[in-house]
Amino acid sequence: MNCLRDKARLLLSRAVSCTQRSSCLSQGWARHSHTLPALRFHTCPVAGDTAQSVDRFQGSNLRVPVFNWRREVVGEHTLPGDIFNVPIRKDILHRVVRWQLAKRQQGTHKTKTRSEVRGGGRKPHSQKGSGRARFGSIRAAQRRGGGIIFGPVVRSHEHGLQKKVRKLGLKCALTAKATEGRLTVVDSLAVDPPKTKVLDEQLHALLPDVPRRSILIIDSSKDTSDGGDNLRKAASNLPWTDVLPQGGANVYSILQRDNLILSRSAVDLLVERLRQTRPLKAETSS
Repeated sequence: MNCLRDKARLLLSRAVSCTQRSSCLSQGWARHSHTLPALRFHTCPVAGDTAQSVDRFQGSNLRVPVFNWRREVVGEHTLPGDIFNVPIRKDILHRVVRWQLAKRQQGTHKTKTRSEVRGGGRKPHSQKGSGRARFGSIRAAQRRGGGIIFGPVVRSHEHGLQKKVRKLGLKCALTAKATEGRLTVVDSLAVDPPKTKVLDEQLHALLPDVPRRSILIIDSSKDTSDGGDNLRKAASNLPWTDVLPQGGANVYSILQRDNLILSRSAVDLLVERLRQTRPLKAETSS
C-alpha cells in the first residue's frame, strides 16, 4: 500500500508541475505577443512586366498579358491555377527528370567476358611441374587482354513512373516558370520569312532584358501556321533556342532553358491535355 501511495504522489506532482509550466509558457506568449509580426498575404507578380499582381493562393488563376513579336500588348490571357499555380514539388521534378533521362539512355554498353574474347582456347602450360601459377586460359580476367568480370551488358535503363506523377511534374515546371516571371505568352509564333536572322531579331525585341539567352518555344503543332515548320527552320541555327509542340512539352526541356515562350493556342491545348482524365473501364457483365 505504501508503494502504491508513493507512486500516486509522484504522478500527481508531475501533473502539477506540467500544468504550472504550461501556464507560465502561455503567460510568456501573451506578454511577448505584441512583438510578433502580423500575418499578411503577400502578392506575387505574374509572368510579364505589365501583368497585375494577384494573391498568391494555391490554385488561383493568373492573368498574364499577351504580346506580339515587338513586345506590344495585344490582349490578356488567364492561366488556370490548377496547372500554372500549384505547389512546386522539387522531389516530383527530380523523379520526373530521372525518369526521362533513364528512358532516353541507349543502354548499348557492352564488355566481353572470357568466353567472348578472341583466343585463349588452349591451356598455356601444364598444370604442374613448371613452377608457375596454374592457368586454364590466357584470357582469364586477371591477365592482360582477358575478359571483364561483371561488366556492363546491353540493357534498358527505363523504369516506371505513374502518369499522375508525370502530369504533376509538368504542372510544377510550368508553375516555376510562371512564378519566376520567365513565362511569356505570344499571340502568334509565325515567322515570315522563315529566316534565322528574322527570328533572332524578333526574340531580341520580345525579350530585350534577358541576361542569358536560353529559350524554349512551344507552339500548338508542327503543321499549323502558328509557328509550325517555318519556326523550326528559322530556329535550327540558333543553339540557345529549342522548339517543341505542345504535345512534346516535358519537364526536362522546360527546366533546361531559362525562358519559356508559349503561343496562346498552345496554352489552351496544354491545359486541355493536362486536365484530361482517363475514362473508367466499362464493367463487363458476367
